[in-house]
Amino acid sequence: MSIRLSDVAARSGVSEATVSRVLNRRPGVSKATRGLVLDAVEDLRYRTGRKSTPPAELVGVIAQDAVSGIVPGLVDGVLTALHRRGHLPVLCSQAHGAPREDHAARRLLDRGVAGLIFLFGDHTDTTANHELYRQLTESSIAHVLVGGAAFAAESACISTDDAAGSEIAVRYLSELGHVRTGMILGSSRYITTRRKADSFAATFAEWGVPAEETNALIEYSLDSEEAGFCAAETLLDKGCTALICDSEAMALGAVKAARSRSMRVPDDLSVVVFGDSALARHTEPPLTVMSSPVAKMAESVADALLMAVSGNPLSSLELYFRPDLIIRGSSGKAPRF
Repeated sequence: MSIRLSDVAARSGVSEATVSRVLNRRPGVSKATRGLVLDAVEDLRYRTGRKSTPPAELVGVIAQDAVSGIVPGLVDGVLTALHRRGHLPVLCSQAHGAPREDHAARRLLDRGVAGLIFLFGDHTDTTANHELYRQLTESSIAHVLVGGAAFAAESACISTDDAAGSEIAVRYLSELGHVRTGMILGSSRYITTRRKADSFAATFAEWGVPAEETNALIEYSLDSEEAGFCAAETLLDKGCTALICDSEAMALGAVKAARSRSMRVPDDLSVVVFGDSALARHTEPPLTVMSSPVAKMAESVADALLMAVSGNPLSSLELYFRPDLIIRGSSGKAPRF
């Protein structure tokens, strides 16, 4: 009777994916587990009849949200970059019904993926449990974090330079004569949000504006048009003539809030949004954006993961990509009262 991979897995008490990792000399398996598998292989005299396909061809891409901001473009870019490098990416997104990040990661590892890419996941949340990422590091499983890390990560991390984007937007609006600029951001528990808010305050502090006054012009809300509308209402009541929004949905809500008061964009209110897309280009008026270099980021994400898979990770290094200001019809000179 021929000995199968499942027999080795049963004898060693691990999954078939783990056996495959050991036989193909892939990372992500502890020394003790590797010893159990090799002992089972020897005891059962297991021999492969043909060379197995290296599991390094399979890469897991986990995106908590693949439908808003720069994430859709980044997901497409990462998948394309991995395909070009001869790997087979598997996308898990909650937007498409996939399980939560931790569960998705473990299921992918059970199926023998060579590495994992996390796009704007729990690693960006200062209140989340980050044990998964520590376990991946301890097990030498190749992984890359995209969007910043809210903890001391020991893996490669690739991010948009949110602080620079916030400063560029504030200085641009100031040059247009806006002296009271507000900001609508997502939840403050995310590292990306904190970087934008801190840079916003720091830029105004250079001009002598007290922190209390600046912080009063930041509204934190959900990522939706309705939430953007409500946040904009609050900031318009405070006399803001320009708003920097964290997403297109928030920006559209801000435009609606202005129009509900018979204000015109950009004559009475200027709007700038983080992230570019087809929607931003085709709104009325088209949105001025801080555009991230998505294509370059995607290539770097793929390269960073494959370096980690090959045993040469970019440990504890965060690469920042500076966004570009693209001026469209939603921003203009400050109104004169």
